Amino acid sequence: MILTKLDRFIMKKFLGTFVFMLILLMSISMVFDLSEKLNDFIANGAPWDEIVFVYYSNFFINYGTQFSYLLNFISVIWFTSKMAGNTEIVPILSAGVGFNRFLRPYFISSTILVIAAILIYNFVLPASNSARIDFEEKYYRDSHTKRNVRLELTENTILYFSSYNGVSKEIKEFSLERIEGNKLDYSLKAQKAIGDSLTNDWSFEDLSIRRFGEFNDEVYYSESLDTTLEFSVSDLVFRPNIIEAMDNKELDEFIQEQEQTGSSKIAFYLIKKHERWASPFAIFILTLIGVSVSSKKSRGGLGINIALGLGICVVYIFSMQMTTVAAINVGFTPVLAVWLPNIIFSFIAYFLYLKAPK
Repeated sequence: MILTKLDRFIMKKFLGTFVFMLILLMSISMVFDLSEKLNDFIANGAPWDEIVFVYYSNFFINYGTQFSYLLNFISVIWFTSKMAGNTEIVPILSAGVGFNRFLRPYFISSTILVIAAILIYNFVLPASNSARIDFEEKYYRDSHTKRNVRLELTENTILYFSSYNGVSKEIKEFSLERIEGNKLDYSLKAQKAIGDSLTNDWSFEDLSIRRFGEFNDEVYYSESLDTTLEFSVSDLVFRPNIIEAMDNKELDEFIQEQEQTGSSKIAFYLIKKHERWASPFAIFILTLIGVSVSSKKSRGGLGINIALGLGICVVYIFSMQMTTVAAINVGFTPVLAVWLPNIIFSFIAYFLYLKAPK
């Protein structure tokens, strides 16, 4: 396919505006994030080179990719409205260039962004997020807490604890029970437990172990005990953002494991999996909406188109949140929850395309 001067002109404006918006909005986001976390970084001795080149470089990649479809939409609205305001689009269409032909450079640029987003989501982001999350775990204050957690580790092993403190790394009222047949076979209880997040090593205080027999039980008490179990503390107090550091194969295996343990967050994990594909394809839909809305010169000028574009962004994000909540809390199918906003807005895009100036 040969690119004409019109193609190169629009693609240059499209991609140039997108890069400008990406750098601008991510820079603002990083400033706000740094102002919130700087005290914790300093208190925990985070080196400035790691703050810049490990944390914020990966911060930029992560959030820039996640919001690429919205940045793309704002970019299309912005430069197309300026072209319409400068009466650049009317001569193009009046010269015999059809509206479909006018859309071609937009969709060539969109295709570049979609391919880049898919590749980054599936091959770059897992390693990038792993480095960012490791930095946060090392230098950012851990305030992660959980209360009244009950887990079915295996078909016959049940674990319960009343609370986990992310600062002290302590678990209170730890209870592990194993069932054989219809009878309780083994019970381990401790007032306090501390586990290593990297290994299966545990330290218990005020511990009691009971092995149930047919006629007599074996009971063991200890003020403290160091031992190894079949799981680590990270398996019990799993951070949801860890799945951002998993590639597709690891995420599929993790979801299978969580299904076996009866986790209540399966829908959330499936949504995160399907978002890696649905979000990039939203770029096509929002591009068509953006061009259709902003290619006509408005009496209100650029401001009206920007306001309309932001309104569409708000409705799109709201629809995504609604379907996500429905999938997590009501049992709505996760794959449909992720793709439904794209499907709905595809019809809206087609309607606006029909109404666009030809």
